[in-house]
Order: sequence, then structure tokens, then C-alpha cells
Amino acid sequence: MTYNIRKFMQVVILAMGLVTVCNLSAYEAEINKLSATMAEKIAAAKKAKVAVVDFTDLQGDVTELGRFIAEEFSVALAGAGKGFKVVDRTHLKSIIKEHKLSATGIIDPKTARKLGKIAGVEALVTGTLTPFGDTVRITVKILDTETAEIIDANKGNIAKTEAIDDLLGTSVISVPPSARSPKGKSGKPLQTVEARGFIFQLMSSKLSNQTIKISFLIINKGKDKTISLHGDKYSRLFDYDGNEYGAGKAQIGSSSWSNNYVPYTLISGIPIKASISFGRIPPEINGIAVLEMDCGNSFQVQFRNVPLSR
Repeated sequence: MTYNIRKFMQVVILAMGLVTVCNLSAYEAEINKLSATMAEKIAAAKKAKVAVVDFTDLQGDVTELGRFIAEEFSVALAGAGKGFKVVDRTHLKSIIKEHKLSATGIIDPKTARKLGKIAGVEALVTGTLTPFGDTVRITVKILDTETAEIIDANKGNIAKTEAIDDLLGTSVISVPPSARSPKGKSGKPLQTVEARGFIFQLMSSKLSNQTIKISFLIINKGKDKTISLHGDKYSRLFDYDGNEYGAGKAQIGSSSWSNNYVPYTLISGIPIKASISFGRIPPEINGIAVLEMDCGNSFQVQFRNVPLSR
């Protein structure tokens, strides 16, 4: 009996490994297929130098998946052997930052021409990623930097594995503030984080009567859906000495704390005010190193180096 169970487990593990390999092979095959088509079109258009910018979602926001896919296409095109050169993406980011150009895959004609002139590239590869059921749709375009016209456009699908989904839900948009100089009074967010289709804008953090109150806005980018805040040991705050504090009162819109759980259905595109408080804070606290909010279903949102006013 024990032998049969051991053999059964070996079969299960082998099957899981084969599924993982198949998913990886399918993903690589799709990237290779699209990049091969693009390479042919770039060569046919007689473009000598190409750059690949970050891929975005339909709203123009960049996720870790967008950067990962752009990097994969950059490597694939560089190895295509079609006679054109591909600009190193690290160098490209430095140029974009130095000249304060668009860092996303949505490039307007003016920006495309300027980037082409500065970086010496004749074509830009840009694209979007759109979740669609169990897959992610990849749409790729090749832009002529001189005319901003589309040389070619193509699309494909990759399976939404757990790893792909994690990258898709991780935003690279973050505005790190000065820990010593809160700027929320101007009405601008101190920090912005995007996760799972929601945008979280940290507006203020204030210590009063041994309680820190964090105020923020939540914006739902997709269809109407419910989000929640979990308290007690689930939502946490850490100071720079490593001390941990559990959440107390919280509120999203008109919904207040109930059994350490606040559910709220957000309408697409409408900013909703929210807050979460942490009690028993010593007056000598030296700042907020990490604020972690638990939004249910293994979904956490983190802000780091949060400026604290008194």
C-alpha cells in the first residue's frame, strides 16, 4: 500500500512538472513567434537600429509584467540575426529619464520622433498587455520614429499562470516621498501604488493621541468590484526600530469596521476615500518604515518610508 502511494505521488509530481514545462514552452513559443514576425518586418523596412519600450495596460500604466515582456522581446530581437541593432534597455531608460520623455509603451508622434533622434533609433517596439480570462493578450506595434506611422502590428496570447498573474498585478509606479517632509497638504498623493487593478493613493499619515491615522484614496480601474480591508494582525505597520503595530479602526467610503473586516464595492473610475488607524503608538516613534494593508484573498498593498506628521 505504501509503495502504491509513493508511486502515485511520483506520478503526480511528474505531471505537475510537465504542466509547468508546457506552460513555459507555450509562453516562449508565443514570444519567439511574435518576435520573428517583427524582425522580418523591421528588416524589410530597412531599419538599422531598434528600441523596445515598456509594455503597458490599456490605461498606459506599466507593471512588472510589462517590463518583463519588453525585456524578452528585446533579447529575442537582438538574437534574430536580421542585420539591425537593438538598443540596450538600461541605456534606453537612462535616455528617457535624462530627457524626461514618456517611459511607457504609449508613445505619441512627437515623443517618438524626439526619442528616435536622441537615441539614434529608427523604429520603436511598443505594446499593451490585456488580461482576458485565463490568458493575457499581447498587442505589439512597430513605430517608424521619423513618421510615427505603424510599420507593423501583431497580437498573441500567453497563459495566465500564477507567475504571470503576480507580475501583472505588481505595479512599478511608485512615487517615493521624503520621509522628513510630508507633502500631502497640497492635495497631491504622498505615494501611489497599483495592485490587482486598483490604484491606492496615500494622502496623509498623522500621529495624534498615540494613534496614527492613514488616509488614502482607492480607484478601481476595471469593472465594478468589491475590495476589503482586514485588520488586527493582518494589516500592519512597522517603525524603523522593527516594532510592529496591528490595525484598529478602518473605513472605506461609508463602510466602517465590522469584525475586523471592511467590504466595499468600488464603481469603476470613481476615487473613494478610505482610512486605517493604528493605536498604542509611542510618541517617540521614529517614522513609518512599512505600512502593509491586507485586502483579502492573499492580496496585500505596501507603502514604504511613509512620511509622518504630528
